Amino acid sequence: MVRRGWQSISIAVVAVSVLSGCGDNARRQPTAAQAGEVLKRHIDQTLKNALAEDIKITDPGGKDIPCGNGKYKHTYAVEARAGVGSGDSEIITVALVGALSHVADYDLVGPSGRLTEEEAVSAEYYTRLNLSSPAKGKMVARGETECLSLD
Repeated sequence: MVRRGWQSISIAVVAVSVLSGCGDNARRQPTAAQAGEVLKRHIDQTLKNALAEDIKITDPGGKDIPCGNGKYKHTYAVEARAGVGSGDSEIITVALVGALSHVADYDLVGPSGRLTEEEAVSAEYYTRLNLSSPAKGKMVARGETECLSLD
């Protein structure tokens, strides 16, 4: 009977460790390339959700950009024309932020002082985005990953 009690406790400890992320199942950081692919998906889906038209890739990404200490980052950027609305830059920026919120969990980084530009970060995906409308009817989304390893 005593042996059974210890087995139950051991199983419970292992289960708690696995569920809390301890041990071999702990989440690993993605590589720079993996985070770069996520970055591209998030930006592309954000513009799609914001009803962007005439999307042009201005930075195709896919390059390992050295950050130092054997770490690298990836970038990606697009610009487009707003497909609906008056073209007001402040409204376009709000639309981009709203569209991003339907793609993934990002946090806005403090007030930029400019109503036509917002910066958002995701600790979960190791990415940072800049969403803006620098001119009437224009949408711009740029992003980069954190500095990560290649493997």
